[in-house]
Amino acid sequence: MVELFKSYIVRDDSLATLLISTYEPWLIVLSYVIAVCSSILAFQLLRLAKDQSFAISKPISILSSSVSLGAGIWAMHFIGMLALNICTEVKYNPFITIFSMLPGTLACYYALHLLSEDNLSHQRIIAGGVIVGAGIGLMHYTGMLAMQMSALLRFNLNWVLLSIIVAISLATLSLWLGAALSNQKGKLPKSTGVIISGLVMGSAITAMHYTGMASARFIGESNTSLPDTFDGHAASMSLGITLVTLLIGILAASVNALARYKQTLATLQASETRLSTILNTAIDGIITINTKGNILSFNTVAEQLFGWKADEVIGKNINILMPNPHHSNHDDYLKDYLKSGQAKIIGVGREVEGLRKDGSLFPIRLAIGKVVLSDETLFVGFITDLTPRREMEIAVREKDEQLQSMIANIPGIAFRCNYNSNWSMQFISNRVLQLTGWEAQDFLDGTIHFPKITNPEDSARILPTVEAAVKNHQHYNVEYRITDRNGEEKWVSEFGSGIYDENNNITMLDGVIIDITESKRRNAAYQGIVRAINYSTSIAEFSVDGLILTANQNFLSLLGYTLEEVIGLHHSILCSEEDARSVRYKNKWKSLRNGEFVHGEFLRLGKDKREVWINAFYSPVKDFDNKISKVIMFMIDITERKKMENDLREAKNIAEQAASVKSTFLANMSHEIRTPMNAIIGFTELMLDTEMKPDQQSYVSTINNSAKSLLHLLNDILDSAKLEKGMLELESFDFSMNELVDSVISTLWLQARKKELDLQLEISDDVTGYYYGSAHRIRQVLMNLLGNAIKFTDTGAVKLKVYTQDQGTVRFDVIDTGIGIAADRLDAIFEPFTQADASMSRRFGGTGLGTTISKQLVEAMGGTINATSQLGTGSCFSISLPLKKGEEKEQLTLDLVTKLPPLRILVADDIAQNRELLNIILIRDGHEVTLVSNGEEALEQFANHPFDIILMDVQMPKVDGLTATRRIRMLELENNTPRTPIIALTASVLEEDRLAAKEAGMDGFATKPIELANLTREMARVLNVNDIQAPNAAIEKESLEADFRTDRGIALWGSEQIYYTQLKQFIHQHAQALDAVRQAATTNDFALLNGLAHAHKGVTANLSISKLQRIYGEIESATHHQNKQLLPSLISQLESAWQSLITAIQNVATQETNDATPHDDQSASQIMALIHQLRELTVKARLDDTLMQDISTAMPAHLQLELSIVSNALNEFEFEQALMAIDKLIEKFN
Repeated sequence: MVELFKSYIVRDDSLATLLISTYEPWLIVLSYVIAVCSSILAFQLLRLAKDQSFAISKPISILSSSVSLGAGIWAMHFIGMLALNICTEVKYNPFITIFSMLPGTLACYYALHLLSEDNLSHQRIIAGGVIVGAGIGLMHYTGMLAMQMSALLRFNLNWVLLSIIVAISLATLSLWLGAALSNQKGKLPKSTGVIISGLVMGSAITAMHYTGMASARFIGESNTSLPDTFDGHAASMSLGITLVTLLIGILAASVNALARYKQTLATLQASETRLSTILNTAIDGIITINTKGNILSFNTVAEQLFGWKADEVIGKNINILMPNPHHSNHDDYLKDYLKSGQAKIIGVGREVEGLRKDGSLFPIRLAIGKVVLSDETLFVGFITDLTPRREMEIAVREKDEQLQSMIANIPGIAFRCNYNSNWSMQFISNRVLQLTGWEAQDFLDGTIHFPKITNPEDSARILPTVEAAVKNHQHYNVEYRITDRNGEEKWVSEFGSGIYDENNNITMLDGVIIDITESKRRNAAYQGIVRAINYSTSIAEFSVDGLILTANQNFLSLLGYTLEEVIGLHHSILCSEEDARSVRYKNKWKSLRNGEFVHGEFLRLGKDKREVWINAFYSPVKDFDNKISKVIMFMIDITERKKMENDLREAKNIAEQAASVKSTFLANMSHEIRTPMNAIIGFTELMLDTEMKPDQQSYVSTINNSAKSLLHLLNDILDSAKLEKGMLELESFDFSMNELVDSVISTLWLQARKKELDLQLEISDDVTGYYYGSAHRIRQVLMNLLGNAIKFTDTGAVKLKVYTQDQGTVRFDVIDTGIGIAADRLDAIFEPFTQADASMSRRFGGTGLGTTISKQLVEAMGGTINATSQLGTGSCFSISLPLKKGEEKEQLTLDLVTKLPPLRILVADDIAQNRELLNIILIRDGHEVTLVSNGEEALEQFANHPFDIILMDVQMPKVDGLTATRRIRMLELENNTPRTPIIALTASVLEEDRLAAKEAGMDGFATKPIELANLTREMARVLNVNDIQAPNAAIEKESLEADFRTDRGIALWGSEQIYYTQLKQFIHQHAQALDAVRQAATTNDFALLNGLAHAHKGVTANLSISKLQRIYGEIESATHHQNKQLLPSLISQLESAWQSLITAIQNVATQETNDATPHDDQSASQIMALIHQLRELTVKARLDDTLMQDISTAMPAHLQLELSIVSNALNEFEFEQALMAIDKLIEKFN
């Protein structure tokens, strides 16, 4: 036997070829359902078997349950086997298969027999669980031995033991649950206990099977040639087994049902005799109980009274129908009676409360009788429902209380009085105290009567009314005055009717008296308000169809009608025919009929067709049925207001026309001024490039600068006009904040230097880097504000402070120590053409547009600007701009220009000077130029000659530039020729002119006065010439490495003499600063060195000292990145460049000495005489260029800068500034 057992055990799964097995999911589910259903059926049949009283019925029920459960276990096993697919053909030995059912069935019989006993110990439950688990396991493994197949069947011992443990554990749990749940006694529905036990038992069977299957090892080769019908065969067999199991279950249930039927039949026959005896005497609810208090019968009336069905309460204790304390003490009552035989309540009727099923209590009359039968003693309770009687009592009581409450809550006095002269009261409510000050009892006792407190005049008025009403059996309603106990007069309203005797004679009055004093007062106030509204407002009433019902005098006077003329007429007589026929008018009355309010301003017609504007409010009025009964209209005459609005609208149109005229005027002015300025600036720049005498060079330079100043003024005016109309476009891009403010400071440095002002820059570290915004406009604002600060500051300093404020906001503070602004003029400085006071324009010059444009630009960029100032101390202009962080862009350090190849250019302009200027500068650059004076000639030349590009003026006689361009584009389409680029030449700066040029077919736009560099860049753009280069790169590189740039220096400082003087001063002053740079570099003080390098870079840039400027820039960059390794080399370069600069400047000084014309004959007194002569001319606002040239020739080098300030002021006709500069010059000369 041991050897046979060992032959089925496999110890190492890896030593043999194992077949891979799979399961059919739906068959697994089916096997589990069969196991659970069979278990639930077995436990249900077992529960029913416990109630069998016949000796033979109980064993039969247990046996049938066992067979049903055993068949279920067997069916679950073989359906589970059929769900297994091991890729080989499997057959089953019929004999072993049938025999395998026996162990499970026997085990089930033993377990169910245990559960049928009342007192089941834990030991017996465990024993039953072991037997059932073992029986399930034996059935499983016996059934598996019935398998016939080519593969070998072996088992893993561990899994086998685990399957047995699982089966025993779950079977024990199921038996314990079955025993425990059967003892709950109503705490848990019986069906719930059966289902739970069945689920656990079914799980035990299924878990054991599939755990056992996990222990199986099939050793052999897979058969892949099995037909597809194999799975179908398994499914058919599974369904067949399920059907057989179902039939066995039905058979078992039928056996139990037959046994229970026989027991029930016998019980019913015995009960019938008892029930017929009791029910024959019943007229109310009848309940029969035994000596234990259990209910035996429960008739229909009892069901109706208590809400329980008989089958719900039979067998339960009678105390479920009793509230406490009877509920808890009832069983003790029965025990005492059975012991003592004394019946205190038997045969006695009493009123108690019963407890319904829903928990509610109701009154009953209970009579208890005793019935002694042969085998038992019964108690019969006869129950009468007292609810109707109690309800009647409660209703009577509630009605009485209701009546008292109603009388107490009536908003007045309820009374009944005799119909006599004193109205003697038989009843009067307590509210009389509040109204009269007397208690109700005073009126009942006759101490006081109502006629005594009634106003005599009112008594005489109301008595006939009351008498007439009661005589005709009608109700009466009268209002009169009474005087209360305190002497205060009150108004009351009395409603009443008579009470008559059998002879129809009036005997009493019933009624209610209500205090209406407050209502009378409110009505008086309301009437006053209505009269006031009626006097002040026009009011009319209309039917829902729009017919006039009535109108007040204001309405009639306003429209010129009488009441008789308008009553019955339609509202449309007040409207024009067009308005009355309009959809809007019909919709208005539709809305009113729907109960909607309508409000608006309307034009109405009076009787004489006079137009009247009204502000009207139409209000629908509803009646008692909530239906619209009429419409009330309130209206106010707004004709004068409408007239004023029309006047304002007309004035606005006039103002807009004036603004349009101004814009047109500015555009025309711009065109007319820019046209001659184009020639002035162009030709003077050409002359400056030629050889001239010094005085001629000065004259031409003055003309050129004056023209550019005029152009700058014109641009300010146009910018202001554009900003007012919101038409100025802001070009935003990434820019370096450091480079921007450096550029501004560098540009204005010389201006400040000439006034001996300290121009300072303080920029916070957190502002450095790149930002995204309109850099050009920020520069324009800073130039305006800093320029003003320098202009209005005579001594001290001007400072630009840049730092971050909030996140994303950059703050600019322009601080000066100038003349300041009076507090009452601070707001005015941002208004166009306004300065701090009228004298400033004479003293300092300017248009007053700078701060206005700055404010408009700042606000256009989303920022704010404000100013603080103290007269005589200085001012501070603060700007806050929201700027986003930008991306660093590569900066071009060389002055790059676009080199155009030789081109054939057609120039069309009606101004001869413009044509001549363009001809000169274009031929000078190597181009072939054809000139025409209008669009017609341009079309002729274009048709006969090829051109690379056309420069076309927009406004020309005969055919203008836009029309000519359109015709050229049409010719190109007709002839299928390539598109020739056309650039518009115009003095207009309006955006609409740019759009018009683009729509006409022009490719580019060049604004007059023409700047060659800008024109060249635009030509390159439209021609797609990308060859941007520095044609003189070698010279540029050389100049960057030069000690200083004389040409740039002279252009910046105005003359060679002044420039060289400044260079010499720099040599003397910079030596000490160079020592500070060396010291900071030695100690690696990057912060200090960075600041010094930045400052010196600006100074050297203003002096055009190129090499030092480059080296200081590299030092600044190195300190910013804290590059220690690079610093020694840069300091060495700085030392070398410094020595080279000293040598170069000394050479210039030597050359000056050699070339200088001696001025020994010019004494200081003679120079001073010339200066005083110049001052006298300046006081008279006169100019003398010869005198100025003589002074400049004689003036020593160290005073040339001061003299240049005088010269610049005179050139700009700023005579007061020139006088101040002459006085400073005289002071320094002395």
